[in-house]
Amino acid sequence: MHRRDSVESFLSDLSDLDNMYGTHPILTKSHSKRDSSYTKSWTDADWKLHQVKSYERYSRHIRSWFSSPTFFSVLPTLISSFLWTLSCIFAVRVNLINNFVKQAPFSHSISSFTSPISILLALKTNRSLNRLFEARSVWGKMIRVCTSLAGMTVNYISPIDQELGILMGRYLAAFGWCMKGKLRGEDDSLVLRTLLPSSEMQWIETCSNAVGGISDNPSAIIFRLRSIVAKITNGSEGRLSIAASQVMEQRLGELESSVGICKKIVASPIPPTFTRMTSRVLCLFLGFLPLALVSSGMQSPVAILVIVTFLSYIFVGIDEIGVEVEYPFPLLPMYSLASNLKSGVGNQFRLMEEMRTGGVL
Repeated sequence: MHRRDSVESFLSDLSDLDNMYGTHPILTKSHSKRDSSYTKSWTDADWKLHQVKSYERYSRHIRSWFSSPTFFSVLPTLISSFLWTLSCIFAVRVNLINNFVKQAPFSHSISSFTSPISILLALKTNRSLNRLFEARSVWGKMIRVCTSLAGMTVNYISPIDQELGILMGRYLAAFGWCMKGKLRGEDDSLVLRTLLPSSEMQWIETCSNAVGGISDNPSAIIFRLRSIVAKITNGSEGRLSIAASQVMEQRLGELESSVGICKKIVASPIPPTFTRMTSRVLCLFLGFLPLALVSSGMQSPVAILVIVTFLSYIFVGIDEIGVEVEYPFPLLPMYSLASNLKSGVGNQFRLMEEMRTGGVL
């Protein structure tokens, strides 16, 4: 026997989802707890911590230096650069090599590397940041569109067919989690089983099997939402107005476009030739730098080691940040974004229920 769905049941399922925090990767926050991080949604407290006076900010960042993920990422390269510099220092003790290094124009030639390196790093970092901001903007748009669709659902579809309206709300609430699962390779079945009726869950699984087992649940959800709008627009018992139907179709088109942009970012990196060229120029620069310092007359081995190591950290660190930011989705606060989307949808149905129970409707 078919059990009629209700707003209370839908809101209860949303609460159950909140109570599952930490039980599954898709329902777990991924941001660092040691310092300020882009992988979380910021609050006033985060901004106050971030915008403290320079002395306190610098001292905190220095203290957290050796726990920095970027530092550990570039550490193997720094060690290699240190060992290469040490080898060069011992090699120039041989008279033949020392005479060659002092006669060769290394100190003048190395300066020609700085301009192309700076240009390459600046272009790569800026392009990577553009991809990050584009991804964040798309997620903001998806939250706004889903909340708007939920508002239109409770006002236009639920009065005609409450069960179809609640089903749309369930799919909209699941959409953010499915996008998170799609973009991070996480299993979203727990969320779908919690929010969707068993018949709808079976349909989702059938869609995945139909495309060779490759899950594309966000696109399936958009298709299902569109079919519900079409059904309620062309239904015999009650019809959604053409104007409302067109606006909802426009919102679904915007949602579809957002999914396409996210897929484009995943499928289209910054041309790898650019990354390879940057790596090769950096290797040439850091390889000749110890010889250039000896050629310039620097005699202190310790000074040469310190200069090369710190320059390696600066240049390689900037390059590492550019490569990291180029793929933005692991850096986005997706748990908070998906949770905010779900809350925005749930609030629209909660407001409708409060108006009904309060006698406003």
